[in-house]
Amino acid sequence: MEHRWGHRREISRAVHLGTRSGLAARGRITNVSISGAFVASPLPVSLFSYVEVQFTAMVNGRRATMAVEGQVVRKDGAGFGIEWREFATEAVRALVTVPPFRQAEPPQPRAEWEPVARPPRIIHR
Repeated sequence: MEHRWGHRREISRAVHLGTRSGLAARGRITNVSISGAFVASPLPVSLFSYVEVQFTAMVNGRRATMAVEGQVVRKDGAGFGIEWREFATEAVRALVTVPPFRQAEPPQPRAEWEPVARPPRIIHR
């Protein structure tokens, strides 16, 4: 059953993670909404523990480091789902409004044979 608020967006955003007990790891947010996100990471977390998520974003045309805290609400082999502690903060909005060129997109199918453009050959006689 889906409990998410807002629309889920597929993204691929590198993040730094930290727990209140001092553990830290890298991770990648694979989808996000204004109420939470899924984080792919090997960080060992417990259900209902809190995790700080840090990332860089463009804010008012400048790169800024942002942090938002979330509570772990589900876990699986690839990572964990978190629910933001505060609903739709500026940091969460920065994640949700990732520019289109940063969104995760499925790879485009490629033809088995692709013609290669070559410059014309000049033959001297």
